[in-house]
Amino acid sequence: MQPDERLRPHSVDDPPPFLGTWNNVYLAIVLYLALLIAAFGWFTLAFTPVVIR
Repeated sequence: MQPDERLRPHSVDDPPPFLGTWNNVYLAIVLYLALLIAAFGWFTLAFTPVVIR
């Protein structure tokens, strides 16, 4: 009887469970962070009160 695959310890050589390769996972994380930083920058500019002098 073979042990359940979910209970098998993971190896360093195992592919990630999504996106195919680790490089794709890292790229997705970097793109997500860049989008998040851009969104926070836009929110800052859009909702900063305008001071009239």
